[in-house]
Amino acid sequence: MAIALQFLQTIFFTIKFIIMKKIKLLLLTLACTTIFATCKKTTTANAEEQLPPETHIGANTFGCKVDGKVYIASGSGGLLATQKVRYNFVGSDSSINIFASNSESKFNFRISINYLGGVGVYFTKAYPYTGTFYDDSNGTLPNNSNIYETNILNIGRVNIKYFYGSSSPMNGVAGTFEMEAINANGKVVRITEGRFDIGF
Repeated sequence: MAIALQFLQTIFFTIKFIIMKKIKLLLLTLACTTIFATCKKTTTANAEEQLPPETHIGANTFGCKVDGKVYIASGSGGLLATQKVRYNFVGSDSSINIFASNSESKFNFRISINYLGGVGVYFTKAYPYTGTFYDDSNGTLPNNSNIYETNILNIGRVNIKYFYGSSSPMNGVAGTFEMEAINANGKVVRITEGRFDIGF
């Protein structure tokens, strides 16, 4: 009887040991999976949310947040380029025009200011000196709902911080911007943490 009881106890403890070992292994696997998924999610989010740094080295970069969503573009463009950042200075009407586009994330920006001379703060308001944002992320053509522009009430602030090669914008510009823009349906977007660094 004692031998049988001892045998049963041995079997019981063996089974209990095996079950506990499997539970610990399962818990460890779940913990590792959770940690890996969290790290991967954080890394992806950080990669998506990273704006280019504020520079003045002719990097041909552009970035901002529209209602918290990051939009970036870089490169001087080319026939097949998916991203383009460029500008022009029109001496006849003293305007600086900054353009940025990215066909992968499907957006276009245009910022036009009335250049009065020198670095400093300029404002975009109504045509022709406006800030325009076109969001094509839904695959739709330009319409009342996805084109946003500044106006007299919803203005933009552009801080020209640096000119390349001279005291005029002939060779490139760098600076920051922020603005409110509105579409034809009355929806307002807030554009923040904008920066650009554009040179030849």
